[in-house]
This record gives sequence, structure tokens and C-alpha cells, in this order.
Amino acid sequence: MKYSFARAAFWALSYILAALLPLAVAYVGPAEARTFWIEVGVGLGFVGMSLMLLQFLFTGRYPQLAESFGSDSMLQYHRQVGLVAMVFILAHPAILFLTDPVYLEYLDPRVDWMRALALAAVIGALLLLVATSLWRLTFRLAYEWWRAAHGVLALFIVFIGLVHILQVGYYVAEFWKQSFFVLGTASAVGLLVNTRVVRPWRMKRRPYEVLEVREERGDAWTLVLAPEGHGGMRFRPGQFAWITMNDTPFSLQQNPYSFSSSADDAPTRLEFTIKVEGDFSRSVSDVEPGQTAFLEGPFGFFVPNRQPDLGCVMIVGGVGVTPCMSMIRTFGARGDPRPLQLIYANVTLDGCIFYEELEELQNDLHLDIVHVIENPPEGWDGERGLIDRELLARYLPENRHGSEYFMCGPEPMMNIAETSLREMGIHWNRLLSERFDMV
Repeated sequence: MKYSFARAAFWALSYILAALLPLAVAYVGPAEARTFWIEVGVGLGFVGMSLMLLQFLFTGRYPQLAESFGSDSMLQYHRQVGLVAMVFILAHPAILFLTDPVYLEYLDPRVDWMRALALAAVIGALLLLVATSLWRLTFRLAYEWWRAAHGVLALFIVFIGLVHILQVGYYVAEFWKQSFFVLGTASAVGLLVNTRVVRPWRMKRRPYEVLEVREERGDAWTLVLAPEGHGGMRFRPGQFAWITMNDTPFSLQQNPYSFSSSADDAPTRLEFTIKVEGDFSRSVSDVEPGQTAFLEGPFGFFVPNRQPDLGCVMIVGGVGVTPCMSMIRTFGARGDPRPLQLIYANVTLDGCIFYEELEELQNDLHLDIVHVIENPPEGWDGERGLIDRELLARYLPENRHGSEYFMCGPEPMMNIAETSLREMGIHWNRLLSERFDMV
């Protein structure tokens, strides 16, 4: 996918306007302005609420947005904006309490115990939402349960926020303003319902059967799926899908995995290579042929250009090779003549997924492979250690600006690769990243 600055600017401006729209609506009308800091506190509350509502848009897997920003950037933005929304919402009561202690009555159960309980609960829910998102692994919270709790907590926060706005009513006393906030909240909830209810209902009519479970190097397994009673799914190399291994798509267990097979094998044969790390992946070896799976997708724009004269440099680590393997297999199936380079980092040589197949594919493609092994075996004469700027400078093609750059792997490796390539003058529009940290 080629990022368009104009398209991204359009969506960014639209987002800013949408975030400020509730504030503008609230301040239209005859309500008398109060002191400066009270208005600041109130304004932060309105903007914080709108940011929370817009968060439902970024978790809905809508390709129109991902096409402008990229799935990876959207995920990172969703996380950062979540923190900003939390700060705005918490600053709202804090500023009011400091400006005029009379506002402390909102948390006084002797004045209104239901209001006090609801507002205290929503503050706790907001802190819990952020804490479990940032430190899910520290809390040893399974992804499936975190995902369910994430949605419930978000719904609770926006519902109490709406009730609070309507009950206070200082700036939204008019019916049309109340209708605006109700419809805005309902629209955000509708996005969640579409993702968690409508889409699974559609997926139920398109099941897949597990044809094969194949063991790979590096403690990884490949699931081979075929459509059952329908036309299957087409995808572009580098994309991913959400997989549910269950008799029903209405399941908490849903995880994103990249296609590792050739796009030309679709729609009748789909492969996903999964490294055993946590949650569902721990049980992937227990999956048996004949089991039912459901797929939602394809998603992602980590996709090479179809122009054969544009080279492709892939900088990957560990299981991050899977989307690039789909690209390489697709290029091989199509006899694509473009120059390809794979810089592939692993802790050990035994952990190098697809090692033998990649060696064979070098005979059929213009493919150059550089293995970077952190703990190499005795007698290893290849690259050792980690990927860094000096290593990339040695191996990048002479015409560096005539290639696309795909990066997928551990966060530290990707940060180094992205920074190094930019320092070498590679245009940002040629850099595509995919981080495996959605869960």
C-alpha cells in the first residue's frame, strides 16, 4: 500500500474536527460562561468523551482508515489516544475540584449516592482499562478475556459519560443537543456491535475446515485451511486475517495471523504459520484436521507493489518472516523477476522458520538471503549478532531508492531498522512496518 499524504491529511483533519465537534455543540447557545478554569475543566471533559467515542472507530477494522494510515499506525495511535483521553477525562473533575470545592459534592454519597457511585466507578473503570491494556502480560490476563473486558469497560465508560452530560445539563439543556450526544454515543456503540455481533453472524455462514497441521522449524506450526461450502477468501501477499478455532464464530478466542501461503493458492487453500508463544498459539499443535475455523479478513496493507521493476527488501526477525514468506511464495508462483532481498534475524539457526524452502527458492527467484544469527552454531561463517545500521548499510542494494522496504519482527529490531533506513535517505513512503503486538 502506498500511503497518500493528501488522504492521510484529510482523515487527520476529519478526526480533529470530530473530536472538537461535541465541544462546539455544547458551547453553542445562551449558557452563561463561568470562570476560566471551570470552562477549561468542562472543555476537557467534552473532548475526552469524544476521544473515547472515536476509539471505537479505530478498533472496528475498517479498511478505509487502514488504507490511509496503515494497520500498524492505527493500532499505535489507538493506544496513544487512549492515554490522552484518560488524562483529559481525569483532568476534568480534578480541575473543577481544585477551582471550586463545591464540585466535590458530585462524589459525596450523602448528596446523591447513585451519582457518587457511578462517577467513582467510571474513574476506576478508566484506570483499569488503561492499566490492563498497557500491562496485560504483567497481569497474566489472557487475551480473550482482556478483549472482552476491554469492550465492556469502554461501553461502561461512555454510557456513564453520556448520563453525566445529560444530568448536569448546563450546556446541553436543549433537546437537539441532547439528541446529538445520544446519537453520537449510539453510533460508537453501533461500531462495536458491528465488530462483535454482525460480523461473526456473517462469518457463521462461511466456515473453514482444517486440512493439515504441519510442524515447522523454530517451534512453529502451519495451519492449512480450506473453505467449506463457499468460495473461500482471496488475499494479497503480506495481509492477515483473524482466526477463530471453534464451532461458532461467537467466541472470545479470535487472534490475528498473517497468511504464509502464496496468494495464488487462494481462495481454496490458505496457510497460516504460527509460533508457539502464548494464548491460542500454545495450543496450535493440538489442532486436528477436520476441525472448524472461521476467518475474518483479509486485513492489512503490508503489501508489495505489483510493479516488477520495483525491488523488495524484507527485514524480518523470527516469526515476522511469515507475511514476507507469503510475498516470496507468491513471487515464485508468478515468476516475478523483481530483485528480492531477505535480511532474516534469529536467535539460533534451528529457529529459522522456512530455512530449507528459502534456500531452494533462491534458485527460482532473484532472491538474496542474509541470515543474521545471534547465537550461531560452531563453524558459522555468516552474520552474527543483531541487525543494526552498519549491517544494513553493507547489504542494502546499490540502488536503495528503487526498492520497497518491509519490516516485521521484534519491536527493538524494527525501531533500529526504521531509524537507520530514514537516516540513509529512504523516503518514508517506501517504508512499511507490521508489528505483531495487536494482542
